[in-house]
Amino acid sequence: MFRKGEVWMRNLQIMIVEDEYRIRMGLERFISNQPQCAVIGTFANGQEALDEWRLGKKAEVVLTDIKMPIMDGLTLITELKEAGYTGEFLVLSGFDDFQYVQQALRNQVTDYLLKPIDRQQLQDRLQQLCEKKQEIENVRERESQKQEQLQLLRALSSENSLADTQWTEIFPSGTYYTCRLQLQNFHQQKAKRDPVRFHQELSAVVRIFNAELSNQWSDSSFWWWWDQEQSFGLLVHTEEENPSIFIDHIAGTLSHRTFFKLTASLGQILHELELLPAAMEAEQMEIKLQPASAESQYTEVINADTQDILHTLRFSFKQFVFDDVDAALYKLKDELAAEQLDSVIALVQCTGIEMLYDVSKRLPVNDVNRMLQKLGRYTSQTIPAFELLQGFENWTKDLADMCIRLDQHSDRTAVERAKAFIHHHVQEAITIEQVAAHVYMNPTYFCAYFKKHTRETVLQYVTKQRLELAKRKLEDTDDKVTIISDSVGYHDHKYFSKLFKKHTGFAPSEYRRLRR
Repeated sequence: MFRKGEVWMRNLQIMIVEDEYRIRMGLERFISNQPQCAVIGTFANGQEALDEWRLGKKAEVVLTDIKMPIMDGLTLITELKEAGYTGEFLVLSGFDDFQYVQQALRNQVTDYLLKPIDRQQLQDRLQQLCEKKQEIENVRERESQKQEQLQLLRALSSENSLADTQWTEIFPSGTYYTCRLQLQNFHQQKAKRDPVRFHQELSAVVRIFNAELSNQWSDSSFWWWWDQEQSFGLLVHTEEENPSIFIDHIAGTLSHRTFFKLTASLGQILHELELLPAAMEAEQMEIKLQPASAESQYTEVINADTQDILHTLRFSFKQFVFDDVDAALYKLKDELAAEQLDSVIALVQCTGIEMLYDVSKRLPVNDVNRMLQKLGRYTSQTIPAFELLQGFENWTKDLADMCIRLDQHSDRTAVERAKAFIHHHVQEAITIEQVAAHVYMNPTYFCAYFKKHTRETVLQYVTKQRLELAKRKLEDTDDKVTIISDSVGYHDHKYFSKLFKKHTGFAPSEYRRLRR
């Protein structure tokens, strides 16, 4: 029996080479009756076996006697190895042939068995070889699956359709964390460094990064990829409460051991892996919202009163106490109207980014990005400090309006409005982001909210609605299954049939026949 998680293994292919007919036939009968073993040829001497192997008989185990006419077992082992055979050898020998056995062992045979053959001993050896082959095939399957998973993660876009979320099936179920490690000043470093030295350091980053991850988690628990945006994407499957300390440690280690400086941005906890595209987009936004380098410049020139005003502004905004926000903005304009424009620009940039960061995990990503661009336009103008501060006040009020709208929409009716949107667009390739934006929520926040109030995920609800519609079409129309599949948002027809059978117990064509 296979253990859970094992791949199916075809029978172990065995060649028997024995010059005594009675022993050869007995071995063939015994081995053929063993589970997961198959005899693919019996031969009276080494030459016969070698000739057959060269003609394409690709055995995985050669069970051979040592003393045989024409070509003995030791010569067969040598010839097969020189010809490229990479499988296992089991050697049979008489009690008086131990000097030959020693030579065979030096030739790295798997094991030897003394004649007369102990059947239990032979059975045990075959079982060990089957288990070894099973483990090798499991490792190959895991490696193949890991490569498939990594290829998918590299290609995954933020516009992943709910209908195309079958990709999640090749990942284990459970909780995931996302993370991004950003290389700072990547292009500047590349421009000023010797190309060979630069790529050596980049290779060192990759090597250290992978080693640190492997020390913390098993190979099947994490996936990382270079996303060509001068950063590493990381997905971790773990039950740890908070891996951020370890991620920060990796960033510090890499910064210390290479000339790159890295910053870690721990993303979101994903209880539903189909949210990964949205999480990736949020990580990119969080990188943009990292504290600006100009912060150290303005903190040196502003006084304690201004720092208190900024603290009040940010705290009040984070708590949605907008009366206090208005008061702080009024004081800020009065305090900084006569300051140098460069200092005011730096202050406005950093304060605005901090305020955006505080609400970014709740607001839709598109709105955060739009407000970030708007802040950039304000601070790129050559205008008097007073006008810049007035523009910042207007910007802050716009952001506050977004937060107020978010607060107003975050009620029980959001679920009903989301369901209505899904019903209206159930035949389209809608995304979680689109549904969340309709009720003015961040995708991750919305999914948790939806599940809390409905006890099912967004994907489960959409799937249920689509399959109900498919059932009605199968009952009421003569449309082909492929047409119905397309009409309910599943353009992968094989996946639709598989999903339909999983939920109903019948293939679509069987369901139609039974319902008519």
